[in-house]
Amino acid sequence: MAKAYHKRHKVCERHAKAAVVLVSGLRQRFCQQCSKFHEISQFDGNKKSCREKLAGHNERRRKTHTELQAEDEQKPPESRMNGSLLKAMRYSDYGKISFQGSPNMKHS
Repeated sequence: MAKAYHKRHKVCERHAKAAVVLVSGLRQRFCQQCSKFHEISQFDGNKKSCREKLAGHNERRRKTHTELQAEDEQKPPESRMNGSLLKAMRYSDYGKISFQGSPNMKHS
């Protein structure tokens, strides 16, 4: 898995994990969120994600249930539905599921 990740993002494991890398004479670090190198000044301490991406991540984490629900209500109905439920509704006998099993089978 790690090798595929590094190949996809064109960075070796050593440079991806390094605290500081010199790129064109600039001190940089690989951001795990952006999958790009940024100048060291864009990171807090030894963090591996840049401030910009961490701010967006923290903002999403802080959203209340009400805010998330309001955002969801603004989306068109088909985008709110579970994809498999949407596919199931296309069949004419949706909701007419019968279960067949052994008479000795226990159901909970």
